[in-house]
Amino acid sequence: MKLPSGQQRVLKAVAEMVQEGLSPTAHDLTRLLGLRPQTLRQHLEALERKGLLRLHPAGHGRPTHLELTPEGLLVAGAAIPLVGRIPAGPLEESLEEAEGLLALPGRPGLFALVVEGDSMAEYLLEGDVVVVERGPRPRRGEVAAVLHQGRTTLKYVYLEGDEVVLRPHNPAYPTLRLPAGEVEVQGVFRFLLRGREALEALKILRRL
Repeated sequence: MKLPSGQQRVLKAVAEMVQEGLSPTAHDLTRLLGLRPQTLRQHLEALERKGLLRLHPAGHGRPTHLELTPEGLLVAGAAIPLVGRIPAGPLEESLEEAEGLLALPGRPGLFALVVEGDSMAEYLLEGDVVVVERGPRPRRGEVAAVLHQGRTTLKYVYLEGDEVVLRPHNPAYPTLRLPAGEVEVQGVFRFLLRGREALEALKILRRL
């Protein structure tokens, strides 16, 4: 969602305060951004109409508290959607039914998955949280989430002409060589959360 520069500035400021563990108010933003109260109010009301922000007036003479919606967190780059376990079926449907948001710095195209199975062990373990990026073409040998026969899996990907080679990390699983038309790359691996780090990320899951 593209926002006018003023609204974008306000949304970013709210997100930064939330990431710092603060509970932002309209008064805080007036001082932080140097805006007139009337101008700030117009920006906040526009963001609320777009579903990115909720305003919580506290009564006459008391500050209005601001809450980012899940969509606002995503647009502000302050969260990553958690699809859940490795999803079966089209990615679009999985993203629409995301379990929630991980409060981690994000950008358009990033989404998170929980690893299922052991085909990538010991590199990726069951229960790890992986963040992948939708859109880029994987470089040779990169790990990517790919859709094949209605199921998404994480594998090393090698694009070879009109074929795709999917190679597991675990030698107990076979390497697959498939026609490119049968495989859809859904996202390229970017980073991993493991053990305590993964648990902490899941604790701060924001339910949609």
